[in-house]
Amino acid sequence: MALTLLRGIRTQTLSGANAGLFCTTRRPPLAHLTARVESVQTSEPKSVRKSIQQATKEAVEQKTHGFEAVIGIETHVQLSTITKAFCSCPYDYGSQPNSTVCPTCMGHPGTLPVLNAKVVECAVKLGLALNCEISMTSKFDRKQYFYPDLPKGYQISQFDIPIAEKGYLDLDIPMEFGGGHRRFGVTRVHMEEDAGKLLHSESGSFSQRNSTFLNRCIHKC
Repeated sequence: MALTLLRGIRTQTLSGANAGLFCTTRRPPLAHLTARVESVQTSEPKSVRKSIQQATKEAVEQKTHGFEAVIGIETHVQLSTITKAFCSCPYDYGSQPNSTVCPTCMGHPGTLPVLNAKVVECAVKLGLALNCEISMTSKFDRKQYFYPDLPKGYQISQFDIPIAEKGYLDLDIPMEFGGGHRRFGVTRVHMEEDAGKLLHSESGSFSQRNSTFLNRCIHKC
């Protein structure tokens, strides 16, 4: 790019006291260049283009030979419990903003979470349904990060000892996708709380444009 720019610079020296250096750039004839490229592509035989595509495909297949694509999916499940996962606030989806919150939800100093036993029961059922190994001893961890929708400054989650792990799910593949039987591995099932929700709009004052809803705090699996 530097060479192209320097080639397009012309210098002009003026005599006298007001002498100086003036630089002007010359733009390349883009219209002519575009027309030239289009005419070359149009006149190129289809057989040549097809052979180039085939060669590219073969080169990619050769380079990726011996490799397997492994795609992981992380799925979040909203539990249908009466109260939240770590406090006694009712879980009512679609309720008015910040109407089902308490000091624990909002991360006030001195508040402590209390685990909902129903959440553990749901997690164990899911682990069994996915043929996982259930951990007889499990724990929660702090996931530290700072964001307006996370009042405590950390998320209650599970890291190295999840409630269930090393499972699998057997599925029968439809005939239109090749048919047969396939087993998909399940790495882990763990419990964690949900963060709040931020909404942004383009109208109103700053506080009206940026809203924080904490109804869903401390609830998820």
